[in-house]
Amino acid sequence: MWQTIYNKANNQTTREEIDELLSSLEDGICNLTDDEIIIKVGRYIPSQGCEGAVHGYLEMLAAVSPFRTNITHNLLVIALQPIYYMGFEETERLCQYIAAVAREGRNLNNSQQKVLADLATQKTLIESAFTTMLKLEKLYQ
Repeated sequence: MWQTIYNKANNQTTREEIDELLSSLEDGICNLTDDEIIIKVGRYIPSQGCEGAVHGYLEMLAAVSPFRTNITHNLLVIALQPIYYMGFEETERLCQYIAAVAREGRNLNNSQQKVLADLATQKTLIESAFTTMLKLEKLYQ
């Protein structure tokens, strides 16, 4: 799964596919497996800039997690990659950055802001996802 995500140059997920995914989750008709959702999100490039990518991936996590809580860790692994590229490595700073995105809430509704605000308090989960992301970076870069 992760190799597929890291090799996304030739097979990216489109915005339309993301919109379809989110609609199907909201409507309760999503027939994708957890791995298929993770791959679809991982192959999406919300922005060419790190900050925009972080916001895009965290917004995606906030939209998907309430419907598939068991994949939050993997979606967080994806979202942490551009944060890492921005120079954030300490768990406390990662938590602060996620909390800031939750407060800004560019494209987030209130429940999605709450998902991210709650996530920002879960240091163990964030540290675990960050460790996983670093391992994947070494493996696939």
